[in-house]
Order: sequence, then C-alpha cells, then structure tokens
Amino acid sequence: MEKLTFEQQYTIRSYEPRPDGHVAITSPCNHLQDIASRHAETLGFGFHDLEATGHVWVLARLHLRMQRLPVYGESIKITTWPSANERLVALRDFILEDDNGIIGRGTTSWVVLNLETRRADKPETVLDDRFIPERERALTFPTKAITRLKDGTHSTTLTARRSDMDINRHVNNVRYVEFCLESIPQEWIESNRCMGVDVQFRAESHPGDEYTSSCSKETAEGDESTYLHSLIRTSDNKEIIRMRSWWEAV
Repeated sequence: MEKLTFEQQYTIRSYEPRPDGHVAITSPCNHLQDIASRHAETLGFGFHDLEATGHVWVLARLHLRMQRLPVYGESIKITTWPSANERLVALRDFILEDDNGIIGRGTTSWVVLNLETRRADKPETVLDDRFIPERERALTFPTKAITRLKDGTHSTTLTARRSDMDINRHVNNVRYVEFCLESIPQEWIESNRCMGVDVQFRAESHPGDEYTSSCSKETAEGDESTYLHSLIRTSDNKEIIRMRSWWEAV
C-alpha cells in the first residue's frame, strides 16, 4: 500500500506573488487542490479511479489558515492525509511548512458524487477506513456552517469564463474564492492581507454564468479582521458559495 501521508514541494513561481511581494491566499488553495488529487491517485481513489465507478469527488468545504504567505522563489513543503470519514463527507488535512517550520494548516471535506443518481454516496464507497492514518488533525472547521450573508456592504458583478472551467466542466473551486475577494474594497486590500478562508461550496456553476459577489466586514477578532462573503448567480438567485475570510494589517 502506498504511504497514507503524502508530501510535495512547491516552488513559488514568478506569476504568483501580488504587488506586496507575497502570494495571495488563493495560491496555497491551488496547491492544496493539487496535492489532494496527487495523493488520491497514488492510493487508488483519484479522478480516473472514481470515473470508472461512476463517481466524482466534489469539494464541499475548504478551511485554510496561514501564519505567513510565501514569496517568489521560495519553496514550501505540503503534507496531506485522509483524516476521517463523517457521514456523507471524507475529510482531508494539510500542513504547510517552510525551512523554519509550519506556516499554515488546512482541512477539507469532500463528497463522493454518484454521477447516475446525482446524489452523494457514503465516502466508504471509495475510501475505506484503512486508508486513514492515526494522527492528530491539522485543523478543524470553526463552525458547523458558515453564516449566510444577506445584504452585503460591498458588491461587484462578474462573469465566469471558459478558462475558469475545471476537469469536471464546472467552474474551478479556487476561482470562486477569487470571485469573492473581488468585492473587497481596494483601500482595504492596500493595507491588509488575507491570511485565511473558510469556504462552503453549495452549488455548481458553468462558464457564462453571471454572479453578484458581496461582502461585509465583521467585528474584529483580536489582531485579525474578518469579512463575510456570498456569491449569488444572477439568473436564478442561486447561492453558489458562502465564505469567511481572515485579514491582518500589513
């Protein structure tokens, strides 16, 4: 059996850093998505393995908290492992490290979607408990669900492009995070850095769909401030995702 814990090095490319020299929070989100797919493939329940059984992995929730965001040329190591099966979701955890130690922690929940019934099958259908190592969780979700934002203070409109589509022919998960961050006021962006997100994916969407991205600032938590986000498809008023983001002054 392949190793139940998987490691991968990621070097920050020249196109990843933002104007402040650090990558945006979406950069490690992409890395988590990549390493999760790589590890699942080695264990025999990757994209093509599930496709053969009429299933597909669907990301239901993503929670990532960074202590520091890396810069151009830096290499980071990400460690991941399946961490639990809970009812209709499989959990996967992550630890992100630089040369000096841990710089971030993450957790995700995944649904095994049956392509014939369009409903979730139990994760044990494809992920037996023997693939889950006994080790301490990297991070847990802070709440059972993310609060829905009803009336945002700031908003903008966006349209999904063909280049936003993933292998499942839906808009890529990390694109949704980018869409949510687009409604943050520019003056806030210039003096604060997003250090964490908690994202609940509620519906799929496709290229050509138009959205309203809204956000509102919440009460500060110590040295951090938080925003609550929503992404609504304008054609049917469908809530695509809801998100909370954590920010630190720079």
